[in-house]
Amino acid sequence: MNYLLLNGTEVLDSLNNVEEGLDSLNGSTSTIYAILLWVAGIFGIGVSALITIITIISAVSFVLYVISEYLIPAIVLFIMAKKAGYKYPWLALIPVAQTFLEYVLPRREFKLLFRTRKREFVAVVALIITYFGTGAVVILNFLPALGQLIGFFIPIIFMLLTWRRKYDMLRTYGDRGLAIAIATISIFVPILYPITL
Repeated sequence: MNYLLLNGTEVLDSLNNVEEGLDSLNGSTSTIYAILLWVAGIFGIGVSALITIITIISAVSFVLYVISEYLIPAIVLFIMAKKAGYKYPWLALIPVAQTFLEYVLPRREFKLLFRTRKREFVAVVALIITYFGTGAVVILNFLPALGQLIGFFIPIIFMLLTWRRKYDMLRTYGDRGLAIAIATISIFVPILYPITL
């Protein structure tokens, strides 16, 4: 238990770190290192230990993000595709194919700016807009009006397609009463959709 207590020189080192950090912050050089010195001094640890703690917290946060954004929807979509009798449920395990599966899994008419039963076509168009839309805007920027016009409409079309995909999934397999609200809120708070899925 003795190792948890700081001895006199360690306390002085911590106070010096706090003082150096505050001096740097008060001066014209407010750097990240000064902030790290200040925080390390408050907790009575070295800067390298603080950086290690921040790295561990970042790694854990990244793992939780991957689980919530990819793994949970992949498992849920795989189960949903199997129950729906879809031929290729394993598509849920591939990130781009997962989005494709979300478009084709609801067996209902796709209605947004047009109506179609060919959800595979809508899925391919949505994926092309997602992955090549920005490149098209950059290429078309040599024609100022056209490039700007397309640059304005591509994010709007992408948001509408994303909203409709989530709405159809929730309407078909989830809570019908909350489908509009959850699909709308999940555009701005993306973590909501995988949780409700």
